[in-house]
This record gives sequence, structure tokens and C-alpha cells, in this order.
Amino acid sequence: MRRLISVLVVVGLAVAVVLLWANRGGDSSPSTQAQATTTLPPTSTTTSPPDTTTLAATTTSDPTEVEIVETVEQAEAILRELWFGWFEGIYNEDEDRIREVVVLEETIEQATQSFGTSDFRRPPRPEDISFTQTEILRADEQCLAVWTVLSVEGFVETRSSGGVEVLRWTPNRWKSLTTWQNRDDLWEADCDSTLP
Repeated sequence: MRRLISVLVVVGLAVAVVLLWANRGGDSSPSTQAQATTTLPPTSTTTSPPDTTTLAATTTSDPTEVEIVETVEQAEAILRELWFGWFEGIYNEDEDRIREVVVLEETIEQATQSFGTSDFRRPPRPEDISFTQTEILRADEQCLAVWTVLSVEGFVETRSSGGVEVLRWTPNRWKSLTTWQNRDDLWEADCDSTLP
């Protein structure tokens, strides 16, 4: 089983590299490659100037400046990007990918402990992740708290779970801090806490 997963990962990476290269018109300059692999999900490409909004609709030309989330669509795009990073990191057993989307070290350790034990059918894709009943509970320059029901399907058995997702702004992006099962839980303290 591990050999099959390893082969699938290698094939997936090869396809991703070919698609990125083809979509960028063969431009292989280091700055172009870095932007293509770090700011856009594998299914999105752009030939617009660098200050164009990306999938999360919160990235600006100045990565240290946060744009306050105002719509459910913006919140869901950010959540989709984070959850995709989480699942992709676990699928590829990539601790660095997990660190890109999670704040707490203990959450990163939990993820690495699940490496090799997950029952993925195939690599995850952003479109496998959807949300319903989404409501923004708090949105400011340091915290985004969202009530939503997360559903994933395709790469795992269909699963749904609801909760309050607490995201914190780090120097250049939103990251997941905690998930609370109930809307009335003590999530507000996480918004006001000092980050490690």
C-alpha cells in the first residue's frame, strides 16, 4: 500500500510540475515558479499582475497587510485553501505544508502522527471541499471566526462536520488556530489570545 501511495505521489507531483510549466508558458524564472506554487492552488493559474487577488481574496500586493473579510464567499475561500493545505499535507506526509496552514505546534504534531494511517482514495483537490450554513461570527485584522459545516468527498468517504473555525492572521496569511464543535463554546478567547 505504501508503495502504491509513493507511486501516486510521484506521478501527482510530475503532473503538477508539467501543468504549472505549461500554464506559465514555459517561464521558469525562480520568482515566477515561487509565486505559482505558493499563492495559487494547483487548479488555478493567472497571467495577471502580481497584485491581483488570489483564491482567498485576501492577498494584496503587500503580504503583511490584512484585508478584513466581509463576505461568506471570502471566508469560504480562505477556509477551502486552509483545509486543502491540511489534507494535502497529510496525504503527502509533508510537515512543511501543514505548517503553512496551522498555527499551533501541537496541531502540527497531531497531523504528523497521522501520516501513513489515513485512508485516502486519491489526492485531495480544492473542489472536494465544500461548506454550508456558513456565518461569519467575527472578522477583524487579527481574527476570523466562522461557523460552518465542512464537507469533504471524493478523496475520502463523504464526511461532514460543523463547528466554529478560528483563524488568526500571521505575518503574511490566515492560518487555522482552533476548531470548536459548538457555536457557544469559548472560541472568542482564541481570537484575543497571544499567538505562540
